[in-house]
Amino acid sequence: MPKHFNTIKRYLSVEEKRERAQDYNEFEVDQVDIDEFVKKDIFDETVILKCLNCAFQEEVDYDFISEYWDESVSKYPESYCPKCNMPKVVPLDVYNRIKHIK
Repeated sequence: MPKHFNTIKRYLSVEEKRERAQDYNEFEVDQVDIDEFVKKDIFDETVILKCLNCAFQEEVDYDFISEYWDESVSKYPESYCPKCNMPKVVPLDVYNRIKHIK
């Protein structure tokens, strides 16, 4: 199912990739070839979320969102706001569509 909201992709530097591979190898039995790992395009993906009630905004790792969001139920994730505790937090571009902000 296609996403109905935008994500932010930030490519990792060689140093960040090397550090992640080393961290992985420290705790896993199946070792990663660090030199091959740093040659790959690897990125962090995040989503800016904003509360429809109080306008609180935060950037959240997309992996976290994808764990609780059921795409068969909703076109975009919704969650509770850590500031006002209302179930009104949505991706920023969804917020802008609902609030008619361009």
